[in-house]
Amino acid sequence: MSEAMKWIVDGFVKLNNRQALNDLKANHCRMATELKSRRDGVLDLSSPIRQLEKEIEVVEEGLARLAGER
Repeated sequence: MSEAMKWIVDGFVKLNNRQALNDLKANHCRMATELKSRRDGVLDLSSPIRQLEKEIEVVEEGLARLAGER
């Protein structure tokens, strides 16, 4: 997992910037969906897809922290 993503999410949480986290999540979801749709057997896209999914989880944890769930 990218430490940079954790730092970015922590920064947005500290700034109470829910919109930035929502935008980040939407962007990562869009990229993951696009990569999943491009699976053609020639390129192995499983690694970048897993990375995006892990980063989405980090963003969701940040959103939960803003909501007071954590």
